[in-house]
Amino acid sequence: MDNQLTFDDLQAYQAGQLTGPARYRVERLLLENPFYADALAGLEAMQKTATGTTIAPASEQLADLHNALHQRIHESANRKRLWPLWIATTTAAILFMLAMAIYFIYFAPKHPVKSKPVNHVKTVQHSQIKTTLGLPKTTIYRAA
Repeated sequence: MDNQLTFDDLQAYQAGQLTGPARYRVERLLLENPFYADALAGLEAMQKTATGTTIAPASEQLADLHNALHQRIHESANRKRLWPLWIATTTAAILFMLAMAIYFIYFAPKHPVKSKPVNHVKTVQHSQIKTTLGLPKTTIYRAA
């Protein structure tokens, strides 16, 4: 947290309420990071413009800015502006499905067709044939 400034830090620095190491830390961060310098300049400009009108606390000003921003966002997000987004999203989804179909049809590895098991013919020796069946001794039997 030593390398970050809060809104309260900037307000205290501008009001001259910081002393010693805290003031040095804020000044160092203002010099190193142009974002913080711009934030301080904006805070000063906001307070200069507020001097001509009734001075509201900074938290109320920020809340007003936040509400105005959300109102502009909701006003700009109408059906007419969102329609191209729906068209682009639908087109991308269709193209993606088409690309996947082409890949699976033409480029995906094909699985070999499983061959049916072959029944091997087994010859039976003369000594294995029982004579009680009444079959000749040279008969060939199939194994199941």
